[in-house]
Amino acid sequence: MRFLLLSDTHGNLSIVNELAAEVEADAVIHAGDFGFYDDDSYERISDRELRLHITHSELDAATRDEILALPREQRNEACRKLCPLSELPLFIEGRQRFDIPVYAVWGNHEDKEVVERLFRSELQLPNLFVLSHRKAYEVGPVLVYGVGGNHLPGPKMLQSPIAGGSGRIWSTLSQYVDLITTVEEHAGRSGPRIFVTHVSPGKEPFIELLAARTRADFTVSGHMGAPCPMIWNQFAVRPVEEAVHRLQRAMLETKQSCLEARGSDPERVEQAFSGIGQIPDETIRLGRGARVPRWYCSMTHINLPDADVGYAVMDVTETGVAIRTAST
Repeated sequence: MRFLLLSDTHGNLSIVNELAAEVEADAVIHAGDFGFYDDDSYERISDRELRLHITHSELDAATRDEILALPREQRNEACRKLCPLSELPLFIEGRQRFDIPVYAVWGNHEDKEVVERLFRSELQLPNLFVLSHRKAYEVGPVLVYGVGGNHLPGPKMLQSPIAGGSGRIWSTLSQYVDLITTVEEHAGRSGPRIFVTHVSPGKEPFIELLAARTRADFTVSGHMGAPCPMIWNQFAVRPVEEAVHRLQRAMLETKQSCLEARGSDPERVEQAFSGIGQIPDETIRLGRGARVPRWYCSMTHINLPDADVGYAVMDVTETGVAIRTAST
């Protein structure tokens, strides 16, 4: 089975079908900043988010400056006509559709209200499957699961899912706990596990901790804005002692930031992190009799740039997994 791995389409959803056809994919895995906006999102997002969208659009500099100088209401209308937030309204209206199944988390630049409608299945689009703390999918031989949003330890992490507003969205402690429960419901299933997260484990070691906790074989992430796709694992970049300490430190620092947050419930926080910290104790042999944690060698990270810059292709067969990256 062939997967197209994408991230950060930022509303340019036509590229999903285009690249899927080009690589002859059977399904798409998307790591967030998808473009979850509808026709009412222009009024809901903050002025900052709208300005960012216009600034990073493909409009020429003079047109961008002209739109940015307009009052907010007129800026909204100009944006609708010249650089829409997303093509998603076309899919909602049925004028476009995804040609193959797309499994996506949300990113940090999304409309929370649209994400909530998708999460609650109030909004359903053909061939679009939203990954969340409550929903994983068995896709051929692969278990695909994940959690979207930004990772912001502290008070925001203690909010109730789904948390965010004004065009920004972040993940929460309760989502991380629910995600572990969701994955454990598939405990008896063989085959590769793909953990999809908007934030890269390379940037946030706590995300790698979650991947290790859920026995991920691969992580797929975006958010970094890197100039090209990259594939790596901890064995390739640091000694095992340093890699283990990195996860331990992430656990302690994130827990402490939650305990110190105003309004924190210490008992709830301790209970949540107790479950998160239960990394499976599987080890594998690493030559000369040494044994290391399974995740240290066997968990591979795939970090993706914006979709118009690059992507990856994963082939899963009975004999193994092959991955290639491409810059567009």
